[in-house]
Amino acid sequence: MDNLNKINTFAKQHNCIIGICDALPLENVQLKNAKKPPFVTPNLEKRINPLLSLPTAKSVIVLGKSYSPSPYKNLSSLGNGTDYHNTIKTLLQKLAKLLACQNVIMVDSGVLAERPFAIKAGLGFWGRNNMVISPKLGSFFNIGLLLVDILLPPTETQQSADNLQCPTDCNICMKSCPAGAITPYFVNFEKCVSYITQKKGLLNLRETILLQKSQQLYGCDICQNCCPFNDFSQQQTEYNTAEILQMQQEEFTKKFGDTALAWRGLSHLQRNAKLITRKEENY
Repeated sequence: MDNLNKINTFAKQHNCIIGICDALPLENVQLKNAKKPPFVTPNLEKRINPLLSLPTAKSVIVLGKSYSPSPYKNLSSLGNGTDYHNTIKTLLQKLAKLLACQNVIMVDSGVLAERPFAIKAGLGFWGRNNMVISPKLGSFFNIGLLLVDILLPPTETQQSADNLQCPTDCNICMKSCPAGAITPYFVNFEKCVSYITQKKGLLNLRETILLQKSQQLYGCDICQNCCPFNDFSQQQTEYNTAEILQMQQEEFTKKFGDTALAWRGLSHLQRNAKLITRKEENY
């Protein structure tokens, strides 16, 4: 079985989508002028050039794995299910072993800009909310990159994905964002509630106001939940904020230890809970 057939079989076996593109630097990407969060490398060349991460790279394999929306309005999918950093990395390790090649794996923590590579590999198109939208999965999927030193044929961008785009008269995500952080195809991370809930240290007054307005405990999926490309119809409840405030470390580890939320820890989650329940403040 050749490598391409191995990859296609792997995708079917693991219920994921996979696209392939060359390892040449990205072109025509608007990354230079956009202010980035502090955990993103400021080095543009490292973000667009796979060869700086793997000098022998010939192809980039992009894997997408769907996840379930959160059952809670105020707690994003980051607080539910096994940490995608681990699950996606495990899948890519299995695929790399199958291909028996020199490789580099990146899942969120790598230097490359994952979303532009996902689009280059044909997984989907840019959504107005700055998410990659797949014709098959919507935007509810996580992305991982596998840089390999073998030459693979690039994925032919499916016609449906190539022609799809957000309707020009649709601005539901922009209207729904509680912080007004979204403009077409761009999210101001300094206003983004998801970023604010994950930001370390003390929050300033503006950030506190946005957090209280949104009432989000951790993360934020509002711009995805409202998107017409996502089949989102489930009923959501509120996660009990009082439970978070009274939670001990042992219970936190039991409930959230395997999730991506555990990255920041209990004290961080309790900071957010205290701020959104602080009713006596009048800003």
